[in-house]
Amino acid sequence: MKSPCVRLLIIAIFAGLFAGCSAESKRLRVLERAAGYQRAGDLERARIEYQNVLQQEPENLPAHEGLAAIWYERGATMRAVFHYSKVVTLAPGNLEARLRRAQLLAALGKTADAGREAISILERSTGMAEALVLLTESVRDAADLKGAEDFLQKFPEKNTVWYHIATANVLNFRGEQDKAKAALDRALALDPKSAAVHSALGGFYAVTKNPGQAAAEHKLAAELSPIRSRMRLAQVGYLAQSGAIPEAIATLNEIVRQAPDCQHAWRALAQLAVAEKRPEDAVRFLEKALALDGADYEALILRARIWHLQGGVKKAIAEFQRIGTMFPGVGLEKHQLGVALLQTNDGAGATTALEQAAGMFPDNFEAVILLAQLQLRAGQYQSAANAMTSVLSRRSDLVQPYLLLIEAMKGLGRLDALVAVFAQNLATNPNNSLLHHMLGLTYGQQAKTVEARGSFEQALAVAPNFAPALAELGNLDLQEGKKDAALQRAKTMIEKAPTLSAGPLLAARAYEAQGKWSEAEAAALEAVRLEPNQAAAYGVLVHAFLARKDEPGIGGKVEAFLAKFPNELFAVRVGAEVYVAFKDYPKARDLYEKFLATNPDFTLVLNNLASLYADQLNQPDRALELARKARAIAPDDAAVADTLGWILIQRKEFAEALPLVEESAKTLFATGEVQYHVGLANRALGRNEPALAAFRLAVAVPGEFSGKAEARRILAELEQAK
Repeated sequence: MKSPCVRLLIIAIFAGLFAGCSAESKRLRVLERAAGYQRAGDLERARIEYQNVLQQEPENLPAHEGLAAIWYERGATMRAVFHYSKVVTLAPGNLEARLRRAQLLAALGKTADAGREAISILERSTGMAEALVLLTESVRDAADLKGAEDFLQKFPEKNTVWYHIATANVLNFRGEQDKAKAALDRALALDPKSAAVHSALGGFYAVTKNPGQAAAEHKLAAELSPIRSRMRLAQVGYLAQSGAIPEAIATLNEIVRQAPDCQHAWRALAQLAVAEKRPEDAVRFLEKALALDGADYEALILRARIWHLQGGVKKAIAEFQRIGTMFPGVGLEKHQLGVALLQTNDGAGATTALEQAAGMFPDNFEAVILLAQLQLRAGQYQSAANAMTSVLSRRSDLVQPYLLLIEAMKGLGRLDALVAVFAQNLATNPNNSLLHHMLGLTYGQQAKTVEARGSFEQALAVAPNFAPALAELGNLDLQEGKKDAALQRAKTMIEKAPTLSAGPLLAARAYEAQGKWSEAEAAALEAVRLEPNQAAAYGVLVHAFLARKDEPGIGGKVEAFLAKFPNELFAVRVGAEVYVAFKDYPKARDLYEKFLATNPDFTLVLNNLASLYADQLNQPDRALELARKARAIAPDDAAVADTLGWILIQRKEFAEALPLVEESAKTLFATGEVQYHVGLANRALGRNEPALAAFRLAVAVPGEFSGKAEARRILAELEQAK
């Protein structure tokens, strides 16, 4: 007979076993219930059930698999990446999970990482066809191409849809579009209802400039795909790019009607609202996405971008930095952080952020180009040249990298070498109008106008409608005083390329040179209509308004112009500059104040308005308030420092003013007005030697400013006293 202690021990053991069995059975029932919800399309209930399992067992593989698939379908990229990563950790042989994670990395722009993962998958299973497609989509240079071709040759199942799509990707990269189309046709013959094939055909027709076919293929791909599928988002993207915004919005509205938990559809609606300048609607759509997932990475970034666009630059910077802390190592926010920091004149911070963006996402050409511009500003010509050469090796059709490369090579004193490179490329590709044009621009930097004109004319011989070359020839005509010839070129450009702003802009400048101000105004307005941020056109408008300041009704023309572009920064600057020239200071003030009501942190407007209150409106307190705010937002801006310093000088607060104007003078050394301010502050504090040096510089700098006569008078007094 067993003792009571032994009997109690046995009972305890069996109780524990039964409890364990009971817990496991309960967990299995929850997993089965979750899977049932998932199959039925009730993703939220399924998510909750899977999450309940993970609360009890954080390493439960089926729960992570279920959540990964749910978040993938809903478009929650980072959550899907997290759960797929857990699946791969728990089950390294799950190649499907590795593939989905790699596809998500590619969607985030981490192309190199996606390509490496695709290679890893194919090394484990040469028959995983979707990984082959992903690898070919990740090709960016000759080495990538060679690796992809090797895997294509080794692929065992060569008569499959995915193999033919991968083959088409490689052929497209090599520029063999006819062969690429044949490969896609073979894929279509194998499976006429493959959404992937129709999507690939849509992309092919878009690149080969066949918009009707592209739209039809993208539509068919969407119709063949589930409601939350990324194929439907690809169709929306094509519609938006082709200008069919209402149709894109209608498509997205139908998606969220059927699947209100589709986060990437809400984000796409927000992006279209931003493009249409409907920020309130964009924020409302993002709130829908964030209600579904408060950690929606892309939604958080887009919301911060909207704050930035609305003038809340400091708020946006704080949010970008918070996002970076929430998602360390991802880095998608770094580009926008750099742009925002640049607006506050934090050049060092912007450079660091853009370096991170360019390093993590080398295919983000916008970030790489912006970084190169900062490098050029800092005199880092070789770094900028290297970056632009790298960009052009992959995208030789982009114009701006060529322009920055020319500037970098000029800084390095190597324009002759660049001419030789362009000439060498043209020897093997003589019908490249863009290369002829860039050679002409390089000659222009060397002041070789005859050679420049010849290159631009050669570009037109290759492509008669090449508007940039026509514009540069028009610029040369204006430089040489050939006003009528420039105007004729402008009319030709308008006829051949009516949707480009370059033609009306050249016409505006030609009319300006002829003193035909009404015609110049009309042409400049047309240029602005075609390209609202066309700064050169605004310059013509200022001249056109000021040249007719005594003309009856000119005020009405200015007001009509402002009414066409309400609250646009360039328009506000034009109007304010014109009103100041007309000495209508209250109207200039009202323009700036109205702009600040919706863009409260815009440094340039804060600074200009502070100067206006100080110098023309005699409201020193309001001037000081605005100048201090501008300084807080842009502590590294030399112009802002000088404005605040000048206002403090007017208030006789010289001790605080001196370091500000001296700081400004380090950057704006050759600006007479800044040196005048330095001189005034030093003299008031009894520092006659530095005051004398500053007044000498102020007087010596060419050009007039409001205090130059006073600077001469004080300089004479100081020199006489010495």
